[in-house]
Amino acid sequence: MLAGMPLGVTQWKQVFRERAKAARKEAASRQPNAGQHAASAFMMAFGEELEGSTPASHQGDGVSEPKKVALYHPKGDELDTEPLADALSKRGIAVLLPVVEKRGERLRFRLFEIDKGLEKGPFGIMQPPESCPLGIPDIVVTPLLGVRRDGARLGMGGGYYDRTLEWLRKSGDVIAIGYGYAAQKMERFPVGPEDQFLDGFVSEQGFERFPKRPA
Repeated sequence: MLAGMPLGVTQWKQVFRERAKAARKEAASRQPNAGQHAASAFMMAFGEELEGSTPASHQGDGVSEPKKVALYHPKGDELDTEPLADALSKRGIAVLLPVVEKRGERLRFRLFEIDKGLEKGPFGIMQPPESCPLGIPDIVVTPLLGVRRDGARLGMGGGYYDRTLEWLRKSGDVIAIGYGYAAQKMERFPVGPEDQFLDGFVSEQGFERFPKRPA
């Protein structure tokens, strides 16, 4: 970048990503039990709703099926989702995990079956093997670097969750919940036209719902 030239959205995002990474790393080192508190906050907000059944909106046949929650397998200092996976499983709620089938495409989600274990995916992130069935989540719990009070999400830059949420929202109803430390809330960072906004944010301090955005 030449001196005096303005930064574009991509370059500005990278500036904010570095700040957000530092904030998340510090929060993770200070709060080893944050995952447990966040899991409690999530279940308090969604537990009763998830224990019911929902029409299989993506199948279009009116068949009722249990609700499914897509989590992520934490990498580095991302907020731990194991306590939430345990809480969901104890309530009989299906847990899905994201799978990268092809680089640059949207994510797919496979059922987490504890007896089948996990395997390393293209980016070194653990994911269910092909023997686990695919599923469509009712709630997608997303990792993040930062989140604004209007629901904008700052990710790692690959665009996987943006592509995935765009597809899910065109295909049916889905709730997107950011999952992280309260320290990851940011007043500002740039947003591009391809960025998908969150419906809420869960941290060790509780659940925050964002205003519904026009379709």
